[in-house]
Amino acid sequence: MATAIIPAIYKLVVPLPYNPPGATNIYLLRGDDGYLLIDTGWNSDQAFHALREELDDVGADFKDIKQIVVTHAHPDHYGLVGKVRELSKAKIYMHRRDEEIFRTRYAASEEYMRQSEEWFDRNGVPHREIPVIRMPPGGPRRTTLLQQPDIYLDGGEPISTGIFNLKVIWTPGHSPGHICLYEPKHKLLFAGDDILPVTVPNISLTPGSTANPLGDFLKSLALVRNLDVTTVLPAHESIFHDLKKRADEIIELRATRSDEIIHGLGTDSKTAYEISNLITWMPQFGGVKFRDLMPMDQRAAVSETLAHLRDLTVNGRIKIITRNNLFYYQRTQA
Repeated sequence: MATAIIPAIYKLVVPLPYNPPGATNIYLLRGDDGYLLIDTGWNSDQAFHALREELDDVGADFKDIKQIVVTHAHPDHYGLVGKVRELSKAKIYMHRRDEEIFRTRYAASEEYMRQSEEWFDRNGVPHREIPVIRMPPGGPRRTTLLQQPDIYLDGGEPISTGIFNLKVIWTPGHSPGHICLYEPKHKLLFAGDDILPVTVPNISLTPGSTANPLGDFLKSLALVRNLDVTTVLPAHESIFHDLKKRADEIIELRATRSDEIIHGLGTDSKTAYEISNLITWMPQFGGVKFRDLMPMDQRAAVSETLAHLRDLTVNGRIKIITRNNLFYYQRTQA
């Protein structure tokens, strides 16, 4: 059932199948002339029907939605944009940097899968395991109906409903164009996946990327932690209130993981796959070994290890060695 956060702002919960968060939080803001929707949820019949029922609870209909703001272009946030746009004719806002997700993962998903397999191969994932942690047949394209945004954002723009005035804050890391939305009057932060109350958001290095997503993410957390916020509205899990405390916890957990990698390397050189096996995953749930992760989580773990390795390389703590067409990582100082 839809929940009123404050008058005229509602949290709608739609199911997220086969994924640990279990659901995506969608936020609906009333305006002078219709509603603004933040994210849409996964492209499935179950999620679509749930979203329609949640709108019914509020007394709204798809045709009443005038604006859709997407925090980022991952399928559990962007998946239903095409259907909602078709029914509402709403304008769609998204940061321009996430256009690369359309270009690489959605519009050319088979090529992206091929690059991903080669990427895992060169980072030491055994051939017998690549089919286990690859993307499902059809790739990410099947989870998202492609719908190009009407308005590309850069960060800093105001978006108004006539009742609420939001400020776009560019928070790259979880995706290149991830954004948060800040509503200063009521001290609200619509946080997307930038900061969650329990889970540490996944930060992955993707094939061919020259970015430092972990470094970007840490800068994004440092930026939002200083906002005057009393209520954080994340895209998964529950609403929470101590933004600074949670941001500092996540920053510390990331630093601990980087130190764990440095310690695990010792004086040896190791592949990203070997390093992934040394890391304690899901520490917030007591810790899980790599071999005990689900295949999709193993994929995410290797990609996240690579994000840490990129950041450690940028900061001069490790170096990359190429040997037998594989990438190895070694501490710069023993």
